[in-house]
Amino acid sequence: MTRSHVDLVDERSLLAAARAGDERAFGRLVECHRTGLEQFCLLMLGDRDDAKCVLEETVLCAWRERELVEPIATARIWLYRIAMLACLEDLDARR
Repeated sequence: MTRSHVDLVDERSLLAAARAGDERAFGRLVECHRTGLEQFCLLMLGDRDDAKCVLEETVLCAWRERELVEPIATARIWLYRIAMLACLEDLDARR
């Protein structure tokens, strides 16, 4: 499912459900953004395997911290922020 398949209203509903612990809603949100997140990680890290690994870390972190996301935030901003921090940690660990 791509981002175009879920409009902002549906995304906010999915995000609210995910915050409440709905795994299916969380999975739908992640799938809507997975391709873009993977490309983002690839651009930051320069390695496809590292990007996939960091993407999985991003998904796990997002699930663990789902209750902390602000209700007014969009899933896209929330997920990309987590991915960016995970990429920066990966890059920092390489040094």
